[in-house]
Amino acid sequence: MKLATLALALGLASPAFAAAPLSVDFEKNWSYGDEVANTYAADGVTFTNVLGLSNDANFSYFGNAPSPLGVAFVQLDGVVNTAAYMNVAAGVAGGLSFYYAGTDTATISAYSGLNGSGSLLGTITLTATGDYSTWSQKILSYSGTALSFDLTGTNGVAALDNISAVPEPSSIALLLAGGALVLARRRRA
Repeated sequence: MKLATLALALGLASPAFAAAPLSVDFEKNWSYGDEVANTYAADGVTFTNVLGLSNDANFSYFGNAPSPLGVAFVQLDGVVNTAAYMNVAAGVAGGLSFYYAGTDTATISAYSGLNGSGSLLGTITLTATGDYSTWSQKILSYSGTALSFDLTGTNGVAALDNISAVPEPSSIALLLAGGALVLARRRRA
């Protein structure tokens, strides 16, 4: 029983388990031109100048998308809308995983403050996948905790889907250690 209690304490002590994990899949029917904006605000995630786009009935707009119903797309006008961001109230430590498809080179950057403010934590360059039916998973790794991600560099050339936090290695280690302790206890019983 002591081992099971220790495993539970290890799991609860880990910051990754303290808050709901970040996961945005854009799976809804978006009307043309709908901004994602506060759609995921209940999960602590807001978007600036990011549109939600739905597939057609035959799933041909964004064929093979990880979440086939909808994806995100940045479309800036260059006058009023000159930047696009994803803000995460609780922050994302260490890395962001996402899928993208696109026709040109694009970039995404992580920042320590909201709306691309604070310190630049890291940037990833995305190479063209050729079209919007060839999807690639990428991980933007960085040191620190990002409160925002600048999506401006994807403007008009990349669709995004299934955005999630990458678990911290220490959280994975704690989870595995806790599981091993529970298994060891069960084997002795």
